[in-house]
Amino acid sequence: MPGEPPAPAPRRLVAFEFQVFGEEGDELGGNVGGKPRIFEVGAGDVLPALERHIAEMKDGEKRSVVLRAEDAYGPVDPDAFRRFPLDSIPEEARQVGRKVVGRAPDGTEDLFDVVDVGDDEVVIDMNHPLAGRTLRFEVKVLRSGVDGG
Repeated sequence: MPGEPPAPAPRRLVAFEFQVFGEEGDELGGNVGGKPRIFEVGAGDVLPALERHIAEMKDGEKRSVVLRAEDAYGPVDPDAFRRFPLDSIPEEARQVGRKVVGRAPDGTEDLFDVVDVGDDEVVIDMNHPLAGRTLRFEVKVLRSGVDGG
């Protein structure tokens, strides 16, 4: 009917399970045997290079996907090593290898690594923990379909 807004475009949702491994075969995470990961194709919720592979897979299909750092979490950015005054970091976190919580302007929180502790400052690596790494994803699509929106 004239004047009515168009119906929302259908969304394609994909449920999958995965394991991710580093270059040396070290397991880094995943959800196999747990709650499936569900994402909307094109919504930007999954690494774009991984999404391209998953989006072309059929229900029940398994695939091994290798992503270089550039296609995963990017190279290590030297500018992401930030210096903070010693007294701004909790005393129990002032050790190399410890994790500290950082809050983004949007309120989300992430864990970051303490990489150096000096007399008056602490250096924190604010890169993604998997930055600079080639990753291998073992993926299985559980269900792929269209949701009416």
